[in-house]
Amino acid sequence: MGKKKAPSKIYLYPLVNVFFQMYACKSDDDVLATDHYIYGNNGARLKTILIEPKHAEKELPCIIFYHGGGFLLRASKTHYQIAKWYASKARCKVVFADYRLLPKYKFPVAIEDCFETYKWVLNNAHTLGINKNKILLAGDSAGANISVAVTLMSKDRNVPCPKGNLLIYPVLDRRMNTASMEKYTDTPVWDSRRNKMFWKAYLKEYTNEQIKYASPMEAESLAGFPNTYIEVAEFDCLHDEGIEFTNRLENENVDVVLYEVEGACHGFEDVLNSDLLHKCIDRRVRWIKEQFS
Repeated sequence: MGKKKAPSKIYLYPLVNVFFQMYACKSDDDVLATDHYIYGNNGARLKTILIEPKHAEKELPCIIFYHGGGFLLRASKTHYQIAKWYASKARCKVVFADYRLLPKYKFPVAIEDCFETYKWVLNNAHTLGINKNKILLAGDSAGANISVAVTLMSKDRNVPCPKGNLLIYPVLDRRMNTASMEKYTDTPVWDSRRNKMFWKAYLKEYTNEQIKYASPMEAESLAGFPNTYIEVAEFDCLHDEGIEFTNRLENENVDVVLYEVEGACHGFEDVLNSDLLHKCIDRRVRWIKEQFS
């Protein structure tokens, strides 16, 4: 994988989003993709995409997919393709969630948008053909952070918790005090310098009660958290956060599995035709099917 650099200034990211707007999640030989619109906080209009296997059964389990991108970037072709693979290979429906982005919309706008999407799925499960007792949350990087935040919110707000979380190289701790954060300052796609920039832009105003939704490692308790799959990349500044979160969950008797993808850096999913990625997809799908069984 070539050394791919992300913009170092936050104001450049909207320019990247102009390019990402060219991508759309479309139906193909394996799945159908249908656009829906919901209204979130302050009447914000949020797009969601329902992805389902062709000739689907009347009711199927569901994954709600929150894309990564440092809370700065729109969904990419990679995100759409992986969501389609989950739908076709795990034989489930995938709700692909949109949310408002930095630099205009800071914490907690994105996670509140995504919590609204989660509630919308629960409230409309019958109409959407979704088994509301079999809903997983999934995300990569910032999207994994959102998955954890929505789960914590559901517990705090007396909303049914998801059945599980699928977290790919998650960002989990604003304190940035791990060995991998110190070590990987100049790695492809994402590094600790950009991670610091992200946190500075994202957390402008918050209360002590809110901080766990942004930085889940600071939550006082993770007891009762649902089954969780965590995948970390070997050469990633976020590597140790995933391991430490795994340890937290294990200590609170949560069923959690951890995989380290050796030889990979943050964003390795972008190489869609790689054997490495397809092995990871197959492993994730096996776990997904176990949760839905």
